[in-house]
Amino acid sequence: ATTEKASSSGDGDGESSAASSTVMEDFDRETVLTQLRGMSVKELRADCSKRNIRWATMIDKEDLVQALAKAMEESAGFSLSGALTAGEVTEVTAAQLEQELSGPAKTPLLLDVYATWCGPCQLMAPQLQQAAEELGDTVRVVKIDSDKFPEWSSRLKVGGFPTVVVFDREGKEAQRIEGAVMKKQLIELAQAHTT
Repeated sequence: ATTEKASSSGDGDGESSAASSTVMEDFDRETVLTQLRGMSVKELRADCSKRNIRWATMIDKEDLVQALAKAMEESAGFSLSGALTAGEVTEVTAAQLEQELSGPAKTPLLLDVYATWCGPCQLMAPQLQQAAEELGDTVRVVKIDSDKFPEWSSRLKVGGFPTVVVFDREGKEAQRIEGAVMKKQLIELAQAHTT
C-alpha cells in the first residue's frame, strides 16, 4: 500500500468536514478513520489546526489521520459533535452547535454569541479562553459568529453583543448575560450549572 504524502494539496474548502460532522457519542474508531482517510490533506490540516494539533512535521497523510483520530477519541465523551476540545474555546458552525445542543450531554455548554466588529466582544475573547482553560472538561465552551450564522442570533433572541448563554446538559437555555463578562464571572456562571 502506498501512502499519500502530506505535501500534496487537496481541493476541499468545505466549512464542515467529515471529521467535524461525525457524532461522537459512541466512538467508532474504524468509521472515523475511514472518514478521515477520505478527506484531502488540506482538510486534514485545517481540522488539525482547529484542534491545536501541530501538523507541520507530519509528512504522511496517515500521520494527520492518526493524530486527528486520537484527538477525536479523547474528546468523544466530551463533545456531541466531536469538534470540541476540553479546556479550549471552539468556534462552531450552526450545524455543530445544533449537534452540541441535541443533548443529553455530560456537561453544560457555555456559548458566546459575538460579532467580529464588536469591541466588547474582542475584549472578552481572552477572558473566555482563560475561563475555558480553568473549566477544563467540566463545561463545553464555544463561540459563534453572529454575522456568519445570523439564524442563531435570531433563534436565541440576541439583543446585544456579546451575549453569553449557558445551556444545561439537555441543551435547554439555563441563563444568559448580555455585555462583556470577565473570567471570574464566566467561571461562576458556568459552574452554577455543572451540578
